[in-house]
Amino acid sequence: MKTHSVKLFCAIALIGMLLPGPFAYGVEISASVDRNSIYVDEVVNLVIRAEGEFVSPIEPDLSPLEFDFKILGQSSQSHFSIQNNLRNVIRSWIIEIQPKRLGILEIPPLKVAGEQTLPIQIEVQKFKGNVKGEGAEIFLEVSVSSEKPYVQSQVNFTTRLYYSISIVNGELSNPEFTSGTVEKLGPDRRYSAKRAGVDYRVIERSYSIFPEQSGSYSISPIEFICVIKRRDPATQMDIHMRERYSSNAVSLEVRPIPRSYTGSTWLPARDLKLIDSWKGQAPKFELGKPESRQITIDATGLKAVQLPMVSFQELDTARIYSGNNADLETSKIDTWIVARRADEFAIIPQNDQNVDVPEFRLVWWDVVEDREKTATLPAISVQIGQPESQLSAIDSSGESQPVESLLPALETGVLSADRQWKLISLALLTIWLLTLCAWLYARKSRTVQSTNLDSAGDQKMESERKVLRRIRQSCQNSDAVETSRNFLEWAAIRWAENPPRNLIEIGQRLNNDELVAELENLDRVNYSSETESWDGQTAWRRFSASLSTVKRKLKKSKRRWWFRLRDEELEDLWPEREHLAP
Repeated sequence: MKTHSVKLFCAIALIGMLLPGPFAYGVEISASVDRNSIYVDEVVNLVIRAEGEFVSPIEPDLSPLEFDFKILGQSSQSHFSIQNNLRNVIRSWIIEIQPKRLGILEIPPLKVAGEQTLPIQIEVQKFKGNVKGEGAEIFLEVSVSSEKPYVQSQVNFTTRLYYSISIVNGELSNPEFTSGTVEKLGPDRRYSAKRAGVDYRVIERSYSIFPEQSGSYSISPIEFICVIKRRDPATQMDIHMRERYSSNAVSLEVRPIPRSYTGSTWLPARDLKLIDSWKGQAPKFELGKPESRQITIDATGLKAVQLPMVSFQELDTARIYSGNNADLETSKIDTWIVARRADEFAIIPQNDQNVDVPEFRLVWWDVVEDREKTATLPAISVQIGQPESQLSAIDSSGESQPVESLLPALETGVLSADRQWKLISLALLTIWLLTLCAWLYARKSRTVQSTNLDSAGDQKMESERKVLRRIRQSCQNSDAVETSRNFLEWAAIRWAENPPRNLIEIGQRLNNDELVAELENLDRVNYSSETESWDGQTAWRRFSASLSTVKRKLKKSKRRWWFRLRDEELEDLWPEREHLAP
């Protein structure tokens, strides 16, 4: 069967190559550049990427680029793989382009493999600094995103090394700033540029600086120490010379917190957003039942430790409990620091009135527009749901009838011994009959209840099997997003009373350190800013091994004659293999 599938794939691929024009099936097209802000005469690398089952080898149409850009060079590379009888082709084109003019230029949509890329904007600026030695073989440029930043705001410091000769080796120093933290941002970038009519290769390195105090400060010059191979004019032999180059110092005028700022926490950011999420699709409050809410702050140009804790005023109709620890995350996107803080709350209604969740406001300072702004989550009013029907309490005021009402009326006076024994026997017979009826009724009720529980258990197991099949399929496809969604859905069925809040907690409940490590990797891939490959086969093997271990322990405990598994105990986690067959 597998041989026929491979032959079929090869036949389709051959037909695709012979077809005239572009041929693509399920192809995803993307375009990106290595920099969105450049100086005039610099070169930008445009990368076009096509991925799918069948991608045509026909080159993309680059003619729309010629209006605003010069095409200096082009290269391509391809990658082909077959996994689980699924063919995947990745073809990339790397195009070196140079802008023809200043301003905001747009890389237009480009046609490739029957699809079109999205447009990309590039800002082309004129270099305002001074070239150290016109026509020099090596020189350094330094620049900052703002010469008058606010205290505790991010400043981008960029170093560019230009060289037109061969360098044996070299080392760039890091910037030194006495009143703040300095951190390198991502890997170095390499590209071509022209200065004073000379073509250079460029190495660009970026740093983030967070000034901690206001005032006038200076960033020390950057030094480049290198070894260059030169020819001795006297002997005409190659010699290695150690040379040193340095940049200019950069001055910063760090501004204090504006007096007009009304926020309780100083938040100088390029962008800030609030995200409100609930455990379900929408809040549905029930009396005495907690409803989970998460508020997330996303900010560009700040660190996570700078973001404030979310808090609310006490409500008359509900109690609010905050989580013990907030989720803090600081990441890097391009040349900017991105911070995230997520706080969780449990809201428990205390009466049958509507729950009015108040508005949440967070004041911050927009450093781009240089003014105060307010991010807001609107107020929410939710009606309390009707409680489920409950058994009515027994009326305690009712009085039980006396035993005499069950017996024939007694004659006044002293009864004979024979009459007394007859009455006693009749009473005992009546009590026995009532006891028998009560036992039969209770047995019938237990049978119905057991049937209902078995039916509910069967439905739960069937739902669990369906989700397990989806987990296995998404792992085989190495689909990180779909696998994460399926894992959480399975956990919500498995532990319905107290479902895990995240992937890592699933591995902890299954008591498998290897699975915990794999789920941590899966969680990291989902939230990574860069595209990363993920091995779903390993995750499925470790997850399967965890379920098998639980099953073995459960069967071992069942073999003990004194052990009885109650209905509320853990059910068999691992369905038989035939139930998982697609």
